[in-house]
Amino acid sequence: MILMQKAVTPDLSAAHLTQGYDRLGGYVVRASDVAFATTPAQLYEVHGLGYPGSPFHRWDEHIDVLRFWSAPQLQYRDVPGYIVPLWWLRHSRIPPQAELVRIHRDGTSTLLARYGDIGTGWTLAGHEGLRPPMASLSRCVGPVAKWHGAYLEADVVDEGRTVVLALANPPLAETGFEQAPSGRWFRRVPREAVSELFELDLTARWNGLAVRVVDQWQDAQRYVVARISHLGDDLQRAERLGLFRIEAGLYETEVYAAELTDLTTNQVVPATWSPGPAATPGRGTHALTDRWVQA
Repeated sequence: MILMQKAVTPDLSAAHLTQGYDRLGGYVVRASDVAFATTPAQLYEVHGLGYPGSPFHRWDEHIDVLRFWSAPQLQYRDVPGYIVPLWWLRHSRIPPQAELVRIHRDGTSTLLARYGDIGTGWTLAGHEGLRPPMASLSRCVGPVAKWHGAYLEADVVDEGRTVVLALANPPLAETGFEQAPSGRWFRRVPREAVSELFELDLTARWNGLAVRVVDQWQDAQRYVVARISHLGDDLQRAERLGLFRIEAGLYETEVYAAELTDLTTNQVVPATWSPGPAATPGRGTHALTDRWVQA
């Protein structure tokens, strides 16, 4: 596996630490390519944080970075023209064993929190057992497993040997689940106990803009609401349509699902999850660690 690094905005860092936010997306680099960058000023340069409206500054007292192992289901797009190799990562769930680290002006660093997996979520460093509340589960992002005839949100750990199953509420008929301090119910099962394992990739268009659906729920009037994340490079259209800029190039908003057109649903099956031979990935979109196929 490849260790990746992403500069995290102050708002997103606070969301990880206080709200249990478990998503990431946007520009990322290989940690080994930027190992020399040990101060905020250096991180500002290698991560290209000087974009218009950036919350970062070269003279910041600290900058937080997320370090994570590149999982097979993560989908990247190459970004040419940079001295340090740069990739664009689509809105994804944070892979297991990620770390949120604060880099200080004097070159020192502080571990802020570790993300265990979908079952346990974040653990704050220096606070034994203290965990922020966990974000709501979404079947639109991250691995999904079929187990005992039901589809559950999941994570793949132990080099593919174990699947972590997660539930927001206590199971009614199944035993063996335990409750994390954050409140989520989870169970670890062998990979062979899971009959299907995939990531759901739901894409659409909204007012002509290519988007990925990353969450769905019903509002108080029982209308289905979708959170969408912009795909592609039409950033001017995204801004004209009023999408909220999370960070450079990453735009999201909430719309009624009925407004979406050209809906397409794929099951993304990384080769390491599939018992059969793998196909070559689509051009320009790939996992850094393995091949994936669409079933």
